[in-house]
Amino acid sequence: MYARALKRSSRCFVALATLFACATLQATPATTLHIDRGRSHAAFSVRLIWWQSVIGRFDDVRGQIRIDPVHRTARVQARIRAESVRVKPSRYRKRLLGKHFFDAGTYPDITFTSDPIPLAQLHRDHERLKGHITLHGVTRPMTLRLYDTQCPGQGFDQCTLHLRGWLDRTHFGMRAYRAFVSSRVNLSLVIRLRAESEPSPSPLAPHRTDTR
Repeated sequence: MYARALKRSSRCFVALATLFACATLQATPATTLHIDRGRSHAAFSVRLIWWQSVIGRFDDVRGQIRIDPVHRTARVQARIRAESVRVKPSRYRKRLLGKHFFDAGTYPDITFTSDPIPLAQLHRDHERLKGHITLHGVTRPMTLRLYDTQCPGQGFDQCTLHLRGWLDRTHFGMRAYRAFVSSRVNLSLVIRLRAESEPSPSPLAPHRTDTR
């Protein structure tokens, strides 16, 4: 009888310990790191038919990375302000912001939201960061590659993420000047993270989802 009572007590202890562990995990809050706008930027390049390239840089990149400590994953949310673009040659800036390309008056923001990615993969070169990009009012799947992640400590505060990818501009309704401007646009992002929060950006611009 003593052995049976001891066995029941052991089972109760294990059950209580399991419940406590689950409650602790569920109560663990997600960590949010913010994109440092002063140390982050996005860039692109597109080739013209006469072998010259147009190179642009966006200086207003904001957003956050939400870290789920239970599942050990992270999700990137980045927002790029189209009006912040600087371009070489500079004479192309007005045309890029016009309706045939970014149409910044109608769609002021370019956004990227990633799928959850395991934290360990953020430190590995050439890992794929899958998600969706919204550009020119169209949302489509997008895959970026991580490379040369730099972190000064054990966590992700003050980390710098480097990402690269490319897209076909015609998939986003930007079909003008196809005889002179390549459809392929190379993209890169440099994202510096910080723990401090900052004022929330304006609401997202309206968009349509491309289901093709």
